[in-house]
Formats: sequence, C-alpha cells, structure tokens
Amino acid sequence: MKKNMVVGIAMVMGMLSFSAASALAAGSCCSEGKCSDEQVVQQFTRETAGLAGTLKAKDIELRQLYGYDGFDLGKANDLETEIKVLKDKINLVAEKYAISSCCFV
Repeated sequence: MKKNMVVGIAMVMGMLSFSAASALAAGSCCSEGKCSDEQVVQQFTRETAGLAGTLKAKDIELRQLYGYDGFDLGKANDLETEIKVLKDKINLVAEKYAISSCCFV
C-alpha cells in the first residue's frame, strides 16, 4: 500500500514537472509579440477596469463562501453565473480589440 502511494506520488510529480517544462518552453503568447500594441492593450485595460474589479470581488466572495461550514449552494451558483457573465463581457471587449485571451488572464 505504502509502495503504491510512493509510486503514485512520483508519477504525479513527474507529470507536473513535464507540464511546467512544456509550458515554459512554449512561452507566453504575450512574450511572442501578439500583444505588442501597448496602446490597444491600455485602451482594453481602461475599458475593462470596472469589470475586472467586479470580477475579482465576486471571485473573492465565492472563495469565502466555499470556506464556510454552512455552504449555500444557491448563492454559489448565482456567483458562478455572475462571474461567467463578467468574463464573457471582458472577452467581448478583447475580441473587439483583437487581443488574445492570454494577454489579460
């Protein structure tokens, strides 16, 4: 039993290491120049600042909700829906400016 657990942990660590190395080798789309027009990125940031702030607040609220003993599933579902709507709005603005999602994640 203990040997199987050690082998399992070693396999997971190996997969995680490989994933991290692959991600580093691939590089970020922003570092490859796909977000190089800083004026467009700044306009996008200004236009979505309010949405991003609200998104962060809702995300924090949801994380706190998950930490409570008396978990309210209805409220969690409502928050998740609101978060999805906010992300969709931000993505629409990104599409308007032709900004890749990796540049604002």
